[in-house]
Amino acid sequence: MTAAELLLEAVARHEEGHPADAHALAARALRASAGEDSRAVEALLLLGRTSIDLCAYDAAEEVLEQAVALAELLAGEAAATLRVLALADRAALARTLGRYEEAEERYRHALAQAQPDSLDEATVANDLAVTLKFVGKLDEAERLYRRSLAIMERELEPDHPDLATLFHNLGGLAHARGDYAAAEPLARRSVELRRRALGNDHPAVAADAAALAAVLDARGQDEEAETLLREAIVVFEQALGPEHYEVAFNVGQLAALLFRRGRLDEAEGLYRQGLLLLEKLLGTDHPDLAPPLNNLAFLLAERGKPRAAAALYRRAIAILERCVEPDHPTLLACRENLATLVPAAGRRPRREFTEYRAADEGLPRRASCRPPSARRPAACSEP
Repeated sequence: MTAAELLLEAVARHEEGHPADAHALAARALRASAGEDSRAVEALLLLGRTSIDLCAYDAAEEVLEQAVALAELLAGEAAATLRVLALADRAALARTLGRYEEAEERYRHALAQAQPDSLDEATVANDLAVTLKFVGKLDEAERLYRRSLAIMERELEPDHPDLATLFHNLGGLAHARGDYAAAEPLARRSVELRRRALGNDHPAVAADAAALAAVLDARGQDEEAETLLREAIVVFEQALGPEHYEVAFNVGQLAALLFRRGRLDEAEGLYRQGLLLLEKLLGTDHPDLAPPLNNLAFLLAERGKPRAAAALYRRAIAILERCVEPDHPTLLACRENLATLVPAAGRRPRREFTEYRAADEGLPRRASCRPPSARRPAACSEP
C-alpha cells in the first residue's frame, strides 16, 4: 500500500475509535512516505495524535516536534495547512500535559497563521478556546467558540457531526458559568449529532454523554446522569483500555455523583481509584488532579477527617495557583472549602464536575489527503 492509502486507512480506524490500530497504520505510512514530505508530515501528525490518545506523551512530543520541523520546509497551499495543524497539535500536547501558558502561546501562533474564515481557523480557534476555558478566561473562550461555530455552520451541512464539538464545548462553557438550563440543550444536541454519525459505542459519543451527564447532575437529574456515566466508562474501557485518562477522570465524576446520592463508601473508593490512575498517567502536579482532590477532600470532611481534607485542599490549591487565573471557579471552590471545612447541613460540594479534558473537544483535522484525525482527547473533548 502507498503512504496515501495507509493514511486513509489509519484515519478511518481513528475515526472509528481505534487509536492503537490507527497508530500502527500511521507508522507504516511514515515508512512508506520516503520522498513525499507532505505525507510524512501527515503520518507524523497522526502518530502524535494517537500517541496522545494512548497516553504515550513522550512519544507524542518526539513525533510532533519532527512534524513541526518538517512542515516548515514544505511549500505550496497544502503546506500552509499542514504547518498550522502541526503547530496546533504541538500546542494540544502542551495543554494535555497541563502546560496551559505554553499551549495558549502556541495556539495563538497557529491561529495567526491560519487563513481567515477557513476551516483551519475554526479548528484552531476552538482549540485555543478550550485552553482559555481551562485557565478561566471564559469570555474570550466564548468569543472563539462562536467564531468557530459561525465558520463551521457556513461551511458544513446543518446536521454535520463536526458541529457536535462546538455544541459540546459551548454547553461546557455554560456549565462552567453555572447556567445549567442553557447547557442542557447544547449538550443534548451534541450527543444527538455524534450518535447519529458514529453509533453508541464510539469514545467520542461517550465523551459527549459524559458531558451531558455532568449537566444533568447539576440539574438534579441524578438517575439519568449516573446511567450515562456508567455507560460512557464501559465504552472508554473497551475502546481505550482500563488504564486511560478518560476512564480515570470519569470514574472520578461518577464518584462525585454517588457522593451526593449518599453512597459514601462507593464514592470514596472510586475517588481514590481515579486519583491513583491520574497520577500514574499525568504525574502528581497536573491541574486535572485538582477537581478530584477537592471532591475527595469534601467527602473526608463529611466523614469527620478535617486534617486529611485540609491536606488535599492545600495540594489542589498549590497545583492550580501555578497555572490558572485567580478567579478560576475550581480554585475558588477549593479555597472556600478549605476555609469552611465543615459543610452546612444539605450543602452540596463546590466542585467543577465537568472540569476535565473529556469535556472540551478538538475539531477534526483537515490536510491534503483527508482529515488525519478525528477527535483528540481532548480532550478532548469538555462541558
